[in-house]
Amino acid sequence: MKKEFIVEGMFCNHCRMHVEKALNKIEGVTATVTLTPPVATVEFTEEIPLTQLQEFLSEAGEYILSE
Repeated sequence: MKKEFIVEGMFCNHCRMHVEKALNKIEGVTATVTLTPPVATVEFTEEIPLTQLQEFLSEAGEYILSE
C-alpha cells in the first residue's frame, strides 16, 4: 500500500533527510520525501495509522504529517 502525506516544517534538504530517515526507521515502511513539494511518499507492508507515523516523526523534530 502506498500513501502520500504533506509534511509541514521542512525548510531545507537537511530537514528533508531528517524526515525521510525517521520514517524509514519504522518497521515495514519505505519512505521517500521531497522538499518541493513537501511530500512524503510512504509504502507500507501493513497500514500504519497517521498518529503512529507522527509519533515516530516527532522524534526527528517539529515536523507534522497530514493527508
